[in-house]
Amino acid sequence: MNILRGSRVKKSSSKANRFTSSIEFDAPIARHVIKINLAHVLSLLRSGEVGTETAAPCLGFFLRLPEVMKLDKETEDIHHMIEQEAIRKIGIEKAGQINLGKSRNDQVVTAIRMEARERLLQLSEALISLQKALKLASQKSGDLVIPGYTHLQHAQPVTLSFHLQSYFDGFERDFSRLTEAYSRLNLSPMGAAALAGTSVPVNRRYVASLLAFDGLVKNAMDAVSSRDFAVELVSCAEMIMIGMSRLAEEIILWSSSEFGFVEVSDLHAATSSIMPQKKNPVVAEMIRAKCGSVLGHLSATCSILKALPNSYNLDLQEVTPHLWGALSDAADSAELMAEMLSSMLFREDSINSALEDDKSTATELANHLVRRHHLPFRHAHAVVGELVRDSLKKGSTFISIVVEELPAVSAKVTGKAIRIDWSEAECILDPKRALGMIKSEGGANPRLIRYRASENNRRLAKHEAWLDKRRARLQRGDWLLKKEIRDVLKGVRN
Repeated sequence: MNILRGSRVKKSSSKANRFTSSIEFDAPIARHVIKINLAHVLSLLRSGEVGTETAAPCLGFFLRLPEVMKLDKETEDIHHMIEQEAIRKIGIEKAGQINLGKSRNDQVVTAIRMEARERLLQLSEALISLQKALKLASQKSGDLVIPGYTHLQHAQPVTLSFHLQSYFDGFERDFSRLTEAYSRLNLSPMGAAALAGTSVPVNRRYVASLLAFDGLVKNAMDAVSSRDFAVELVSCAEMIMIGMSRLAEEIILWSSSEFGFVEVSDLHAATSSIMPQKKNPVVAEMIRAKCGSVLGHLSATCSILKALPNSYNLDLQEVTPHLWGALSDAADSAELMAEMLSSMLFREDSINSALEDDKSTATELANHLVRRHHLPFRHAHAVVGELVRDSLKKGSTFISIVVEELPAVSAKVTGKAIRIDWSEAECILDPKRALGMIKSEGGANPRLIRYRASENNRRLAKHEAWLDKRRARLQRGDWLLKKEIRDVLKGVRN
C-alpha cells in the first residue's frame, strides 16, 4: 500500500504515474517546499497540535535537506518525494504529522507563488538594465537626427534619442504592470488545505509572515484553484517581449546593408557557415523568435484554465512549466537586449546619407505655408504633395523643385502664386530646424528630450528602490523563519 495515498486506490500503472507526475518540472520549487514545511511545522507546534518531541526531529530533517535535490522520477511530485523521505529518515510517528492541516493543493500553489515572485523580481531587474541601456544609448547619440518612419517610409525627422525614448516609455509601462502584478502574487494560500480550509488550528497569518507574504488569499477554494496570477505574469512577460521584438526587428533592419544605421557587436552576432562575409544579428533574431514562444506559453496557459470546474484539478500542474518558460525567456531576452544595445555602434555617416534630399520635412513646409501665407492646411498639403511628386518624377532635389515650381503649383491649387527663395527654403526644410520648431509636449524637439533624461533617472531610481524593498522583505522572511527554528531547537537542546 502507498502509505501517503492510503488504500482507496490500490495501485496505478507505472505508465499512468509517469504521465501524471510533475516531478520533471518540480525542481524550481523544491527549496520553497522545504520552507513551507518548516513554517507549517512551526505553526503546528505553536498551536499545540504537535509537541516539541515531534516538531524538533521534523525541523531537523527539513534543515538537512539540500536546496537542490536529486529528484526521484518514480515519485508523483516533489511533495510526495520529500514526505516519503521524511518517513524513511525519522519514522512515521513523527513525519506522519507533517501533512496535518495542509494539503498538497495549498502547498504547491504556495511554492509556485514563492518561485514566481523571485522570477518576477529577476525580470524586473532585467527590465531596469534594459531601460538603463536605452538611456545610455540615448545620451551617447546626443541630437543625432534620423529619419522617422510610418509604414516603414520616411515620415518626419526625429532624433535617435527620441526614438529610443519611445521604447523606454513602453518598458516603463511594463515595469508598472510587474509591480502591480507582484502585489496580487505575493499573497499566501497556505492554510487553505485541500479546498475548504482545515479544522486544525493553523495560524495562516503566522505562516504567511514566515514565508514573506504580504497577506492571504482569503477564500480557501480560490486559494488552491486560482492561477490567474500565472496568466497575469505570462501576459506581462508577453507584453515585454512584444516591445523587445519590435526593437529587435528594427535592429535587424538597421543592421542590413540597405539601412546600415547600426553595427551589432561581434558578441551578439554570428557569421555564416558558408558565406564568409556575413555578420548576422542572431541575438536580435532569437529575441524576436522568443516573443512567439512566450505567446505560445500564454495561449497554452489560458487554454488549460478556461474550462476547469472550480477547485483543484490536476490540469493546473500543466500551467507551471509555461509560467517558468515565459518568465525565463523574457528575463533572458531583456538581459541580452540590454547588452546588445550597450555595445552596438550607430553609424552616423549612413544615417546622415539617408537624410540627404530627404522629403520628411515636407510637413513643416506645409505648416509654413499655413502660418506665413495663410493657406488652409488641405491646400498646403496638396501643394506640397505635388511638389514632392514633381521632384521624384524629374529626379531633381526637393529644395530646387520648391524654389522653382512653388509659384506655379500654388497658383494652380489656390490661385495664389507663392514664392520662397533658396535660403528660406533651406531653413524651412532643415531637419534640425524642423525639430526645434516642435512645441507640443512629448514631441521630438531635442530640448524636450533633454528634459526627459533627468526624469528617466528619477524613474530608474524609483524602480531600483522598489526592487530593493521587495528583496529585503524576502530576506527578512528567511531571517524570521530561521530565528523561529533556532528558538525551538535551542529549547530542545537546553
